[in-house]
Amino acid sequence: MMLIWRHCLLLVALVPVFMTAHANADSLFGDQDRLPTVDEAIVLVTDADWDNQQVLLDFELYDNLYLYQHQFKFTLTDTNGNVLDDFSDFTLPEGKAKTDEIFGDVEVYFHRLSLALPLQSVPLVDTRLEVRYQGCIEDTLCYPPTKKIVEFASPQPEKKSPAASPTSPVASDDADFFDTLNSDDANAFNEWMENQSIGLIVGLFFVGGLLLAFTPCVFPMVPILSGIIAGQDNPSATRGFVLSCAYVLGVALPYTLAGLLVALFGAGLNLQFLLQQPAAIITSVVIFVLLSLSMFGLYELQLPQFLRDKLHQPGQEKRGSLLGAGIMGAISALVVSPCVTPILAGALIYVAASGDAATGAASLFALSIGMGVPLIIFGTGGGSLLPRAGMWMEEIKRFFGVVMLGVAIWLLDRIISDTLTLGLYGLLLAIYGVQLGALDAAGEGLARLKRGVALVLALYGSVMIVGALSGGSDPLQPLQPLTQPAATVQQQANPATQDHGPWKTVVGKASLEQALAASRQAGKPVLVDFFAEWCVACKVLEETTLSNATVLSKMQGFDLYRVDITEINADSQAIMAQYNILGLPALVFFTPASNEIPKSRVLGEMGPERFIEHLNARVMPHL
Repeated sequence: MMLIWRHCLLLVALVPVFMTAHANADSLFGDQDRLPTVDEAIVLVTDADWDNQQVLLDFELYDNLYLYQHQFKFTLTDTNGNVLDDFSDFTLPEGKAKTDEIFGDVEVYFHRLSLALPLQSVPLVDTRLEVRYQGCIEDTLCYPPTKKIVEFASPQPEKKSPAASPTSPVASDDADFFDTLNSDDANAFNEWMENQSIGLIVGLFFVGGLLLAFTPCVFPMVPILSGIIAGQDNPSATRGFVLSCAYVLGVALPYTLAGLLVALFGAGLNLQFLLQQPAAIITSVVIFVLLSLSMFGLYELQLPQFLRDKLHQPGQEKRGSLLGAGIMGAISALVVSPCVTPILAGALIYVAASGDAATGAASLFALSIGMGVPLIIFGTGGGSLLPRAGMWMEEIKRFFGVVMLGVAIWLLDRIISDTLTLGLYGLLLAIYGVQLGALDAAGEGLARLKRGVALVLALYGSVMIVGALSGGSDPLQPLQPLTQPAATVQQQANPATQDHGPWKTVVGKASLEQALAASRQAGKPVLVDFFAEWCVACKVLEETTLSNATVLSKMQGFDLYRVDITEINADSQAIMAQYNILGLPALVFFTPASNEIPKSRVLGEMGPERFIEHLNARVMPHL
């Protein structure tokens, strides 16, 4: 490299000599006094072709000037510097062979060079393209390596009349607001919010949080909140309301922090994926186990002694439990609800594009509070319905202790085998059945009924343990290994290798690229379902929509790929980064040429009827 620079500097120093000795070069540029600058000799013209998912580059070169093929380098980033694509797989066209005294045998380009850099997906934020190249004038001058920065604005959806699409906005601001809430396109939120005040943005996020509360993302929080309320000695509506508020504020804390981080570091910060790392999951599992053990009376969770002495006044124990409720809310938000919706995805896109930390924090805080309102209502009602202190209360506390352990096993299932998960569930049920009195002497009335329930739990737990020891993995069919051929059981024990009806399961980045290449060669459009076993909403979408007969009939002619990114590894993270997946579930549509169809992604759950409308409005017109 030092030799190259010395050579270039020497040539620059000899420019007057070249200008005198090479009159043909002077006449070439029509100026007898100087040689052209690099920008005059190499004119770069750029354009973004979002419809075909590519960036167009045109290099206009003066006569006798050439560009080195091996000196080209392209990098696409967002405005915060996060790399979106380095185009490492892009192959430059064949050039003209040349023997260079510095680089040896190389390929170069003369006169004009046109390039089309393919994009894996249309970026939903403002971007910058860095272009590096180097050129030389034949036998005259070598320019130093040149770097150009080209900025591209985020593509905006085309304005359509209300009749053109069921999701297109209408003229009224109020209609825009509610239409945005009902939109399937995450970028619609980004576009709408760009022209609104901070008050309206916060209001949109709050209403969006209310809608988010009625998705499977939030359902696992209900038993956790119930367990916190049940752990009180004297639950009431007032106490349930206070604890629920503390819990929801705890939920809001990581969401607000996420708004800050995404605003500062951009959409490339994939928080959902990071929170599924083994370290985060194990930490959460330990906390849930410790909380459950307190439900069984092994110890009592409370503030440290020095804090209790400082806060010594009536109701000091309540302060401790409020802190615990807030901590559990924060943990729940981090790990228990790892799914995404267009509202949340749009929020992340907007926050990442704005780079405004205050707006990001306020928006995500409003979203989490809206999501928590139904939880507060539930907690207030639950507190008044739970029985007062006594033997029944102890049984209720033990029940929610078991629920906490069940949540811990459910979280652990993301990093352990299904067979081990089945065994842990069986062990939990069997022990709880014995604790309820499965082995006690038969009583009368309710005691006999309780013993019967305990016996069923203990026996079913034992069956699950036997099934796990036999290699089973399905809690609903624990003895399947003993009743089906070994080959069938082995296939069902490895769901990542199974196809789901017309859906072909793909694992790994290389397999996905190979599948897309096969579809491109066959000239068939593609729908890719990014799926993970730890994503509750992914399973709901699969069961209600992606397996619907009408939907599958509508998509005849498509290649359907189910990309399993359940396993937490670098390959899964590379897939999410390459296709700009903010969270799960995510459905991405591709044309027969393997270009993503713009404004067609589906994020979160969507019913069959609405999915078909989405196909007709956003997908089919591009095929």
